[in-house]
Formats: sequence, C-alpha cells, structure tokens
Amino acid sequence: MGDAGTSAYGQEKLRLEAAVTEGLRLAREAGHAEPSLRDAVWELLLEAADTLRRLPNREQGWLTAAARAHWPDYVRNTAEEFAGAVGSAGRQTAPVLRPTPARAEAIDRMDTVLLWLPLAGGANARRDVSILFELACGLRVQVLRQRFGCGRRTVYDVRDRGVARICGWLRSQSELCRKLE
Repeated sequence: MGDAGTSAYGQEKLRLEAAVTEGLRLAREAGHAEPSLRDAVWELLLEAADTLRRLPNREQGWLTAAARAHWPDYVRNTAEEFAGAVGSAGRQTAPVLRPTPARAEAIDRMDTVLLWLPLAGGANARRDVSILFELACGLRVQVLRQRFGCGRRTVYDVRDRGVARICGWLRSQSELCRKLE
C-alpha cells in the first residue's frame, strides 16, 4: 500500500515538473529571455484558459456533466461565461473560425494547472481565484473592476499575489521549482 501511495505521489510530482518545464518553454516563446517560475505559472494559466476555449462543443457539454463536476465553481462558471462571451461576440460581427482542437498534452496540463488554482486564494479566496483565472481567460480589467467593485491596482495585486502563492506551493513540492527564481 505504501508503494502505491509513493508511486502516485511520484507521478503527480512528474506531472507538476513536466507542466513547469512546459511553462518555462512557453515563457521563452512569449519573450522572457530568462523566465522565472512566476513567468512559467502565468503562461501555464494562459495556456489552460486557451485550452479550455479550444475544447469542442461536444466535449464541453460532456465535461459539464461529468469531468467538470470536480472543478471548483469559479473555474466552471468562468469557463462558461468566457465561452458564451467569445461565441456571442463572434456571431454579431463576423463568422467565427473554429480554433484548432486542444492537444492531449495541453488538456493534461490544463487539468494539472486547474488543481493549483485554489492555492491562489488569499483572505477573499473566491474573489482572488476568480480574478486570477478571468484575467488568464482574457477578460478586461475594466470588466473585473466593475464585477468585483475594486480598483485596477487591486486586480493586478490579486493576480500577482495569487501567482506568488502558487509559486510558493510549487517550490515546496519540487526541487526543480526551488531552483527557479
């Protein structure tokens, strides 16, 4: 029984480190010459939001009933709002081109990163995590200010503190993350 627990922990650690490694690659592609762990985490959040958007409608419908059930409410609600906003805006102006489907590796990383989101919450955890994920989904700061009744600086502070909390947890879990700035 101890071996099963140890191997499950080892597999989770490997998933975490593989996600961070991919986040570093994404950060380099985004223009960071020497990406930090914070850069990697932010790029992984952006990728998770994009992957969620790329899931086919049939897959999104299936996930709503089954696999999305384990996602926290703020992730599920944000994903549905984002999908609705993207879909409705496209119909009014021009035909919407379907994004390319999400790759299996990106979906696996999305699942891993979404498990990190609850770690980003502070004193007002629900608000903090919602702001962080909605920024990653591409919602404008003005919309978030109105929705949560806070200032522009607060939105960015919540994002920065949330990413820092995730980074702190990652450093406690992985030697690779401890080595990163």
